[in-house]
Amino acid sequence: MRNHLTSPRLYEKIKTNIFIWHSYTELYLSDRWVKATPAFDRAGLKPLEFDGQSDSLFHPFDRAGRRRMEYLKDHGTFADVPFETIQAEFTRAYPALIRGGGLAGDFRSEVASTG
Repeated sequence: MRNHLTSPRLYEKIKTNIFIWHSYTELYLSDRWVKATPAFDRAGLKPLEFDGQSDSLFHPFDRAGRRRMEYLKDHGTFADVPFETIQAEFTRAYPALIRGGGLAGDFRSEVASTG
């Protein structure tokens, strides 16, 4: 997923606005699988609607019309979190983050204040 509103400090840590392995969940309802984003960030976003029949994923634009989220790759469906794969890909994609011991702080507030 490309997050077009990545905070400057988070961008400095990971050197990109692409978040690999950003996840959503799938629910089996009425004989079909429906995608739903379990995370919700109210900073300038319209509330996500979930009717149990249609996919409910992040909005591509915020309320001001700025590009927000862009899905780039679907890794498929897994019965359990592929932790080792995700960990290996994070190590490859975000070496400065891994070497630096992770993240601390309130990145959501920083995005809201830079918008």
